Amino acid sequence: MDLVERHRELDTLQELFARCRRGHGQIALLTGSVASGKTELLNTFADTASANGAVVLTATASRAEQPLQLGVMDQLLRQVTSTAEAPRNVQRLLEEPGTAGQPETDGEPIPPPDPQVMRALSGAVLGIAADRPVVLGVDDVQFADSQSLQTLLYIQRRMRSAPVLMILTEWSQARPGQLPFHTEVARLPYFSRLRLAPLSPDGVAELLAQHFDPPTVRQLTPAYYQTSGGNPLLVHALIEDYLSIEHPASPGARAAPVVGESFGQAVLACLHRWEFALCRVARGLALLGDAASPHRLGRLLGMTADSATQVLDVLTTAGLAESGTFRHPRARAAVLRALPPSERSALHVRAAELLYQDGESPTTVAGHLIAADRADDRWAVNVLRGAAELALEDDEEPLAAACLELAQRECTDERDRAVITELLARAEWRSGPANADLRINGLRTALRDGHLSAHDSLTLVKYLLWHSRAGEAADVLRTQLSSQGTRSDRTDLQLAYLLLSFSHPPHFPSHPDVPSDVVGDGALHPAEEPWRRAAAALGVVLTRGPVDSAVGAAEHILQTCAMTDRTLETLLSALLALMYADHSHRAALLCDSLLEEAGGRRATVWRTQFRTLRSDIAMRLGDPLLAAEHARAALDALSATNCGIGIATPLSTAILATTAMGDLGEAAALLKRPVPEDLFRTWFGPAYLYARGQYFLAAGRTATALRDFHQCGALMSGWAIDHPSIAPWRSGVAQAQLLSGRADEARKSAEDQLALPGAGLRTRGVSLRLLAESSSPERRVPRLEEATEMLSEAGDRLELAVTLGALAEASRARGAFTQAGAALEQAMELARGCHAAVLQQQLVSSARHAGGHDSVPRESDGLASLSRAERRVASLAGLGHTNRTISRKLGITVSTVEQHLTRVYRKLNVQSRAELPTGLPLRPVPTGVPGERACAHGPVNSLHQRTPASNC
Repeated sequence: MDLVERHRELDTLQELFARCRRGHGQIALLTGSVASGKTELLNTFADTASANGAVVLTATASRAEQPLQLGVMDQLLRQVTSTAEAPRNVQRLLEEPGTAGQPETDGEPIPPPDPQVMRALSGAVLGIAADRPVVLGVDDVQFADSQSLQTLLYIQRRMRSAPVLMILTEWSQARPGQLPFHTEVARLPYFSRLRLAPLSPDGVAELLAQHFDPPTVRQLTPAYYQTSGGNPLLVHALIEDYLSIEHPASPGARAAPVVGESFGQAVLACLHRWEFALCRVARGLALLGDAASPHRLGRLLGMTADSATQVLDVLTTAGLAESGTFRHPRARAAVLRALPPSERSALHVRAAELLYQDGESPTTVAGHLIAADRADDRWAVNVLRGAAELALEDDEEPLAAACLELAQRECTDERDRAVITELLARAEWRSGPANADLRINGLRTALRDGHLSAHDSLTLVKYLLWHSRAGEAADVLRTQLSSQGTRSDRTDLQLAYLLLSFSHPPHFPSHPDVPSDVVGDGALHPAEEPWRRAAAALGVVLTRGPVDSAVGAAEHILQTCAMTDRTLETLLSALLALMYADHSHRAALLCDSLLEEAGGRRATVWRTQFRTLRSDIAMRLGDPLLAAEHARAALDALSATNCGIGIATPLSTAILATTAMGDLGEAAALLKRPVPEDLFRTWFGPAYLYARGQYFLAAGRTATALRDFHQCGALMSGWAIDHPSIAPWRSGVAQAQLLSGRADEARKSAEDQLALPGAGLRTRGVSLRLLAESSSPERRVPRLEEATEMLSEAGDRLELAVTLGALAEASRARGAFTQAGAALEQAMELARGCHAAVLQQQLVSSARHAGGHDSVPRESDGLASLSRAERRVASLAGLGHTNRTISRKLGITVSTVEQHLTRVYRKLNVQSRAELPTGLPLRPVPTGVPGERACAHGPVNSLHQRTPASNC
């Protein structure tokens, strides 16, 4: 292989050889970093000199043979003992006992070589030079034994007028023990020093050009120069790595650098060529990483900082390091991998101690403890715990878990172990509640032994409830309430028990140690714990309704409280307080912000919990499409894990949302999903029954729906959690009673709901509408107008659309046609925006039944020519549904949908779905169909009084 960027040095050697041939002895010292190409340059020149008639004698000194005296001279002269040029006494001299090959004795000074021996060996070399030029080459002279060095000096002092060229190669960093040799050699007038610099970028490109095409060379050169530092050995290794894998044919695609196994092996080869100090410092550098410094390396390795600095300079010159760290991560990895496990573990422990003493971050120190798999002292356990808490703040759950698992294993203090177990459970909860289940027994043991704080015991309660172990959770909380504790601890336990008496009422009946006034007015002092403030706000809303002080406290918490493992329940409780207080608009904005943050932090369980809550909020704002989207995402995430009772809320919301959009097929499929056995012993049960009842209403199964609503009410009344924001079951009862022609009973149900202390604007608005629909005609309009105002303020667009539709009918009955038309037009626009397909058709049919409406397309517009299937597709397309959604709703292929739309456009003379008439009816308006089932043309008197066209 051709030398690269070494031609100037080769020319200099050629010039020195020319002088040598003229009888002027010369000495050349080639210096350079590790693997800089000194050996290759020496061998290349030796081949050239031999071809030009010189006798070439070469030797390679090595650290392993350094104790063998005259070992280098033995290598040199044994090459000529069988030739005619060799003096007869050389072979005998080398074979004499005590001359060559005797090892150094530890602790004893090396005696100088016998003068007669030096004279004889020198004479042998000079004797050969009497006939032909002699080239003596000693590679890695820094490892030559002391007697060989003395002999070489003897020769050098006598070769000035002899045709002898002595070439020595040496690393740039000289050993202190060689100083006399260097001093004497350097003062000779026929001495020359040649320093081999690292390859330049052009030199790296020249090496690459021997293997690759120009585009690849241009692409690889910057990266490979930076990685190798111009070290030829490393560049060759990078080339080998590149050639070892298959690359795309395209030059642009195949030019990505490759740093692989050959590079790592070359790094180790560089290190092992030097003294052991180089390996030691490289290992320390690899171990400490960015925390390395000469001072720390010295303390870690038991050497002075100055010695460490010198070795770092060698690593830098060799292209392995830059700015006190390895140039490439692969180099560091190779050095660490080559460390024996026991030595690596011991070094990591020592590094952890040093960094801890220096006040480095717990994360940095913990990394070494984890790598060592040891935490022998209490300080180490505390560091691991601190690092885990920082990791959780930075959303690095795997690191937190690794720290805590090691700390738990090594911890000897049971109270500390309990805290660590609780932290570990929280860390694992983020990625999946099923993981945290593994820690329940440990937390129970800690609680039994009195090592778990009151606040940490609530973590255990949460995990038990998630896994449908409410009875055990109740036992834990009651035990904690009966124990002595601080006032703040008791307040936390009391608030938790109060909230659980709503969410899991059969397991948490009224308790003498939980006073009803523990929540106060829901606006605790801002200095109080955020969770305590959020729990009090939610407690007030659930017990007394939307009290302003509680609403304000909940909103303040959501605006000021950071999202962490410890504050997740705080944020969820505050959001629930806003939502149950019918401040859903504000809750939506704040929940969206939290949901975005949870997604950015890759906290799967957090995101799922916020999605679940956001779906409920969206449904309360009359946005079933968004509610369904969030609910489906939450269901998918929960189904992939041991979801426990958490599946109930998104499932109930998904049923409500799909029912509202008229997709009864999907709603029916959701109802077939299995639910936890303990569902109907929690407040999720009434919500599920309410959602199922709404589905049955929409499907025309009024009696079945009524049974679900009554069962929902029986559970809530029996548990004393009869709060309409949890499940407005009386609204469902009133709707079913109206459909059954029992107006008086419907009116009583609506009045009862209006009288509830927890009824907010949304609940009151729906109740007023139902009250109006069950009242005499002359009393309907004022009540519907008041209901419209309330629902408009509450923000529920879907319920507002239904109420406006009812107001339009009532106004029309009184002869107020202008008012009726305006209300109906607004109702249809809202229904379309809510993707409530069937409600939209009801409103269209109601308008047509009343004598037409400007926005209602007439049969003469071409509608009469549409088939039933075309009408169904065109109607859904006009409401803004995509072709895929239409195919799912109607059970046909996307291709069929496209074919129907093509014919519809042609028959109606339009170019796209945007030009379809607003409110396109599903079919020609019939004259009326008697019976219980609510068809598209029926009166608009209930949100859930709608059935897909296929059921009409």
